Amino acid sequence: MKRISLIAAAALLFAGAQLHAQGTKADSGKKAAAAAKTADKAATAAKSDAKAADKSATKAAGEAKTATKAAKTADAAAGTAPKAKKKSGGKKPSTKKDTTGAKKP
Repeated sequence: MKRISLIAAAALLFAGAQLHAQGTKADSGKKAAAAAKTADKAATAAKSDAKAADKSATKAAGEAKTATKAAKTADAAAGTAPKAKKKSGGKKPSTKKDTTGAKKP
């Protein structure tokens, strides 16, 4: 009698473990499918954002060209030539001291 109950308990434990494993597989499959769907949506959104950014960059480049042309036209109308950029030279060298030793009266 003890052997039969022990075998029955072992069989129930084994069956329960099998059912639990099947349920876990189904849950992880659903979670993986949901994650893949979310990743697909994110990729689609990123792709459309990239297209919008590319269009904005193209538009900004065109506007920059227009602004440059307008500035040149305004300079020409004002009679001023575009100024060359100055080099930032830092400190200017100080004048050399007279080392001849001759004093002026």
